[in-house]
Amino acid sequence: MKKIIFFDCDGVLTIDGSSWLVLHRYFGSIDNSYFAELYDKGLITYLDWMKIDVALMINSWGQRITKKDVIEALKSIRVRNESVEVVKLLKQRGYIIGVISSGIGLLVKRICKEIGADICLYNELLFYNNELIPGGKAWVPLKEKPEIIKYVYRSLGIPKENTVYVGDSKWDIPVFNVVGKSIIMEPCSNLCSYADHSISSLYELLEILN
Repeated sequence: MKKIIFFDCDGVLTIDGSSWLVLHRYFGSIDNSYFAELYDKGLITYLDWMKIDVALMINSWGQRITKKDVIEALKSIRVRNESVEVVKLLKQRGYIIGVISSGIGLLVKRICKEIGADICLYNELLFYNNELIPGGKAWVPLKEKPEIIKYVYRSLGIPKENTVYVGDSKWDIPVFNVVGKSIIMEPCSNLCSYADHSISSLYELLEILN
């Protein structure tokens, strides 16, 4: 019977948290939680939120932002040391490795390649003549992760009980309800209780999963 494990990217496979926050810091803008609240309430779409974030970055940077600039900004985000080894060992145990992130494709694709993921899902920024402009492709809106994950494992013929998800934030809580085993990265404070297991290192997955 096939098995699959889905990883969030930012803060799970990487040492840093949000890749969006890393870009805001690099370009001197503010990751305004107000827009997150608007999205959470359903008042704006995830694509709207992406457009606002990019517009804030461009305005704060004070000049055009190129794809090279974005790649340079994301260079500071490193994969967790144990990610490659843990993924290799999970593959040996028969797991399909999926990465599903509402983060930025330029980063997520790099991480997927580094760890050897089988499935890689992410959002894409919009560039025109290599210049970053507000917009993009919201392939993985935060609130739509549960439905996307269900579609993936059902299309592969994998039963819910053979699915695992590893996340790290409040946005992952709805995902925990659609998989067989839910795992959250520490520190997770009051969020820990929503998952079946909490871990401080990806190595702990090898003890939890057979």
